[in-house]
Amino acid sequence: MNSDKTLNTYCPECDREVDARLEHRTETLPVKGEPTSYDAEVAVCPCCGKAIGDSRIEEGNLRRAYSAYCAAHGLMAPDEVKELRNSYGLSLREFSKFLGFGEQTIARYESGAIPDDSHNTMLRLASSAEGAASLLSVRESQLSERTASAVRRFIKSKAPLTGLAAAFAAHQWPTPKMMMEPNCFNGFRPFDIERVTAVVCELASRCKDLYKTKLQKAIFFTDFLCYARTGRSMTGLVYAHADYGPVMDGKDLVIAALQSRGAIELSQKGWGEVVVPKCSPTGVLGDADIQLIAEASAFVNSFEIAKEISSFSHGLNAWKSAESGQPIDYTSNAEQVEVAIRRRMGR
Repeated sequence: MNSDKTLNTYCPECDREVDARLEHRTETLPVKGEPTSYDAEVAVCPCCGKAIGDSRIEEGNLRRAYSAYCAAHGLMAPDEVKELRNSYGLSLREFSKFLGFGEQTIARYESGAIPDDSHNTMLRLASSAEGAASLLSVRESQLSERTASAVRRFIKSKAPLTGLAAAFAAHQWPTPKMMMEPNCFNGFRPFDIERVTAVVCELASRCKDLYKTKLQKAIFFTDFLCYARTGRSMTGLVYAHADYGPVMDGKDLVIAALQSRGAIELSQKGWGEVVVPKCSPTGVLGDADIQLIAEASAFVNSFEIAKEISSFSHGLNAWKSAESGQPIDYTSNAEQVEVAIRRRMGR
């Protein structure tokens, strides 16, 4: 599509300065290894008709390609992230703290970086009144009164809260029936945030570079190994099938709750965030629990990178037998998980 806009630039084909006309064309650019079609702005020489590369428009094209990739994968685009933050009326630092991100993370996403799945989930959660209320319920103690007030105004500007959202706003931890009543999906132990806190702190102190994605696998293997040995899970957590392996059901809220309790913090490392323990809960876990966590940690540390342990989990019936987003049954899968751990560790 042609436009009346022009750009004064140099045409290497004609070897002279020209007023190139700006056109819009559909072009393809690889983004994260995936060919991505987007609406590109192209400078066209009026003399030879060749496209001219110019840094003044290439940056905008790159942003358009990233935005197209985000749209195709359900990820928030840079403009959407900025618009969301502005709707809260918060600074980059305040909004990052509310979401539990590293201080520079929001700045990177607003500048064009593509959000990872975990961060995208939190951003989507923060886009609704219900999600904002749930985040506020677990983070309010860490926020300034100004930030908390801004979040409340955002919530009020949306829809009235009902049901679970109202419970979040009243500072009640969400405990659906599947987590509260002993059953095959929580390993016949009611969800226990105290035990979750203690287990995560132990894993974070024993596992090398425990990125958030790696934590999902570490605690999954801990719980399923515990169930195979004792007939009960260690934490009462429910796990679900995700594209990159088993994950805690409600993982982002669990992590947010642990941060709110001062049990952990997330430290930026490379392109991800590492879980750092900030306390060592006592009187929650027994000696047998600690020994089992040590065994699970040694197993996790036998993988060089998080991607390797994710790939390992894809070979388990626990992951293969559940549909995407569906809970994983402890009773049908824990024995195979224990056998896989023993083989991996040469036992």
